Amino acid sequence: MKRFLTTAAVSAMLFTACGDDTSSNAGNGSSRPTGDDVFSRTGTLYVNESEHILAIALENYETQMCVVEEDNYTWKTVHINNEPDSMMYEFRGDTLLLYDIYHGLPDTDYGEMLVGGTAGNLYGTWTFTGCEYDKEEDETECYEKNLQYFLRTITFSKGKAEINYKVYFDRYVEDHGDFMNSYFMSQLFNTLGGNYPEIYLDEIWYMEASSVQATAQKIGAVFTSKTKSNATFELGGKTYTVNVKHMDMSLNREGYFIANENKEIQVEVSDGITTCTGEYISHYMNADYCKAEYKDNLRMDEWEDSNLGTFIAAEKYRSNNEDDFEQCITGIAYKKYDPLDGYTYAKAAKTLAKKGDNASDRESRREKSLRKWAKYAR
Repeated sequence: MKRFLTTAAVSAMLFTACGDDTSSNAGNGSSRPTGDDVFSRTGTLYVNESEHILAIALENYETQMCVVEEDNYTWKTVHINNEPDSMMYEFRGDTLLLYDIYHGLPDTDYGEMLVGGTAGNLYGTWTFTGCEYDKEEDETECYEKNLQYFLRTITFSKGKAEINYKVYFDRYVEDHGDFMNSYFMSQLFNTLGGNYPEIYLDEIWYMEASSVQATAQKIGAVFTSKTKSNATFELGGKTYTVNVKHMDMSLNREGYFIANENKEIQVEVSDGITTCTGEYISHYMNADYCKAEYKDNLRMDEWEDSNLGTFIAAEKYRSNNEDDFEQCITGIAYKKYDPLDGYTYAKAAKTLAKKGDNASDRESRREKSLRKWAKYAR
């Protein structure tokens, strides 16, 4: 079975729920959210203490998925097997380090750092610090800002590993809601200013106030009005408006991909004559999207069931008009993009590399790490 959990779209993956209700148990040792902000899952733990190797596995897991059989799309209950997650562990003082294993070898460049347990003893409760340790370079890199949005712990006991998430989603949404100070706006300014055109709608959730200010100053854009969701600015003798018409980020609460982000975006950019409308939808599967009419926009993958048979499932619905939107923005730019303006081979190679490595298609190591542990948060 493919490692599907490391191929989903980008955006930081967060988990939460609203209200104060408690979780209810739903078979297979799982704890499903019904209103609280804690997600947990228990997996089977295998440990080779002499080699410092551990593996966590979920077997015969019951969930709902969109099963595809030729032109039939059926939302139904399935029992699936997941590939175990194998890691090498070691201790550095009172810190536990977990290194992912790829093709039989540990990736010692990046070890997740956990604290709270007993030095030298794997068993106990450990808290993820948001830091990574590079064993080859003996360097530590931390992402403390992310810790204000989630808390992850893992408890190891004989034959069992329990992973718990507590996520502060309202805080995350509030801190990422100033859309006129997002990386999307930097991309918009660059495109309107005659630079290489690249606009990715879901990057409207990436806050980059300093980049917006620097890019506006570079191309000579001046804001005349500005809120969190709309703005008017002058550029090259033209007046532009940006208006976020619809914006929604929610948590998926059905099926295997429960607690992952769903996103909907609609934004308008106008020069007073032409209005460019950008639309983006990214939604994990539920019964509403499990239909043949959506097949051209569904991400498919092969899965393994508890009987070791395989089946095809639709995992995610995604639709956007980014190419048309980008072309429209280029059409109303006060300065047209000239690919030969200041051309050098090095500059062109750098630009193309950036285009191919946009945040809509890549995942950082820490995002991959979150996705690796996500399947236990059911």
